[in-house]
Amino acid sequence: MATFGTSNKYINYSVNSQELSYDINSNTSVVRVWIDVWRTNTGYTTYGTGTVYARINGGVYSAGISTGQKITSTPIRLGTWDVTVGHNADGSKAISVTGWISHSQFSSSEQGYTHTLTTIPRQANITESSNFTDVQNPTIKFSNPGGFNMSVWLEPNPNGPHLAVRDNIPNTGSYTWELTDEERNQLREACKGKTCTIRIGLYSNNKQWASYHDRTYTITNANPSFTSITATPVNPFGSLYLQGKSSIKLTINGAKGMYGSTITTYSIKGGDYSYSGESNTYTTDVLSKSGDITFTATITDSRGFTASKTVKVTVTAYTLPTLTFETYRCDSSGTKDIIKGTYIYVKPTFTYCVITGNAIKTKSIKINNTSKSTAFNSGQGYVFSGYALNTTHEVEVSITDNVGNTVTVIHDIDIGKVILNIPPHKNGVGWGRYCNKEGEFQIEYDLNIFGKILKNGEELPVFTKNGNYSVPPAPIEKNNIYFKYSENEQWTGEYNYDGKKIYIKTASFITSSSNVGAWASTGIILANMYRVLDIRGYSDDGAQFNTYPRYESSSYFLNLCSGVQKDILYMCAGYPSKKITLNILYTKTTD
Repeated sequence: MATFGTSNKYINYSVNSQELSYDINSNTSVVRVWIDVWRTNTGYTTYGTGTVYARINGGVYSAGISTGQKITSTPIRLGTWDVTVGHNADGSKAISVTGWISHSQFSSSEQGYTHTLTTIPRQANITESSNFTDVQNPTIKFSNPGGFNMSVWLEPNPNGPHLAVRDNIPNTGSYTWELTDEERNQLREACKGKTCTIRIGLYSNNKQWASYHDRTYTITNANPSFTSITATPVNPFGSLYLQGKSSIKLTINGAKGMYGSTITTYSIKGGDYSYSGESNTYTTDVLSKSGDITFTATITDSRGFTASKTVKVTVTAYTLPTLTFETYRCDSSGTKDIIKGTYIYVKPTFTYCVITGNAIKTKSIKINNTSKSTAFNSGQGYVFSGYALNTTHEVEVSITDNVGNTVTVIHDIDIGKVILNIPPHKNGVGWGRYCNKEGEFQIEYDLNIFGKILKNGEELPVFTKNGNYSVPPAPIEKNNIYFKYSENEQWTGEYNYDGKKIYIKTASFITSSSNVGAWASTGIILANMYRVLDIRGYSDDGAQFNTYPRYESSSYFLNLCSGVQKDILYMCAGYPSKKITLNILYTKTTD
C-alpha cells in the first residue's frame, strides 16, 4: 500500500495490492489491486464524475466514477481488480503496481510501487542427507515440485570436479548411490586428510538449477604399509653388536601410502634411542648398554594414518681390559731393595672381557721407553737389570685386546733411599734420598719440628693441623698484592691450610698518648671474619710492625687488645701518638 496526494490538497488516494494465491503447476499468482480515496478534513463532501486507473504488471485497468460516490473523510473504494500474473522460470516475480484518478473536481498523476510476489518452488531441492565413509553409499532425500528431470553428483573439496555423476534419476523422493570401486578410489584420492568435505549435489530442469549439501566424508582402513624394519651392525666385533664399540643402522623398507597418500614421516624408537624425520634410515650412537633392545618403526602418511613394526637387537656386554702392576727396586733375585737395588721388579695383573673371539692381542713392558718384554703372564713377576740408584726410572705396561682397546699404566721408580747423600758435585745434600739437583737440600723423611722456625733471627708463624705443624702460606713479602693498600677487602689469591681463601684489608688510625689502652677509633670491621692470620704495618716514622701474634720493642708494643668481637678487631698499643697503617690477613666464615 502507498498513499499519494491529488490536485486538491485535501484529497488523498492510496494504491493497494495483495497476492491472493499462487499455483505451483502453472507458475502463476493471483494479485488483487484496489484504489481508495478520502478527504483529509472533516465536514466537507466532494462528488462528481470521472475514471480511476490501475496499471498492473504493465496492463492498464479502469473503473468509472459516478456522482453517487461521495468523497468524505471516510475512505471509499473507487476500483478493484484481480489479475493473474505469470512468474519467471525460477518461480520468482516482482510486479509494478500504479494508479491515478481523473475526476471532474480534481486529478492526480500516476503513482505506485513494486510488489515482490512469492517465489514459487520450481527447482528440485535436497531435503535430507548424512555424513558417510569411504565404504558406504551416500543417500539423499529431495523434493521436486516442478517434476523436472534431475542429476546428482559428489564433489570432494567443494569447487572441485564432479564425481560419481548420475543423470535422470527417478523422481521418487530419495536416491542412493551404488559406488563402484573405481569411484571409491577417486573419492579417497581426492580427499587429502583422514576426513574432508564432500558436496552432495542435485541438478534439476536440465541442470539449470542446483541444490547441494556439504557433508563430512571419512576415510577408513587406509593405513600405509611397509615390508620390514631391518637392523645392521656398524663396527661390529665379528657378528656381534658390542657394547661400547658398535652402533646399529636401522632401515624401514618398502613404505608406501594408500589411495594417493605419501609417506611424510619415519620414526624409530628403542631403548635410549629415537629418531623422527624424512629419512627411512637411522644409525644410533655407539651402544652404551648391553642387553636386548626392541626398536619400533612407525611411518606416517600425508593423511595422518600410521603403521608400525618392530625388530629386536641383542647387544653383547663388553668391558675394557683391566691392568695393574706392582714394581719396585730389587736385587737380582727379585727381592725388594729400595736402598741399593739396581734391578727393577715388575708384576703385571690383567683381565679382559671374555666373549667369543676376544683375547689379549698384544702386551708390552717398557722401562725408560725401552721395550723389555712382549710376552708375559698375568700375576707373574719379572726382573730387569741395570738401573742406577741416583735417577728415577719410568715403567710402562700396556695390553691390547682383540676388540682393539688398549690400557696403559705407568709407574715411576724413585731414586734409591740412603741416610745421607752428598753428590760428586758437592753442591747439595740429600737426607733419606739421593740428591739429584744442585743447590738443594732435599729431605725424603717426614719433618717433625719441636722448636721455632726463624728467618734472619726472627720467628716465623706456623700453623697446626690435627696436632702437626705445617708450613704457613708464602711469606707476605713475596706477594706484592699484600702491600697494595686498600680499605676494600681483597683476596690475596692464596688459600690457608684449611682451604679457606686468605683476604687482606688496610686500616689506618692514630694511637693514644698513653702507653697502654685502647683508642677511640680502633674498631676495624672485618665482615664474616673467621681467623686473623697476620697483621703487619708501618708507623708514620717508617718503623715496621709485625704485630701478630705479638710484637714488642723495649717499652713500645702493638698487639690484639681484646681480640675479635662480632667481626670487629680491637687493637691496643704502647706506641703513643703515632699514625699506624696495618695490613690485616684473615680468613672468613664464608667465601
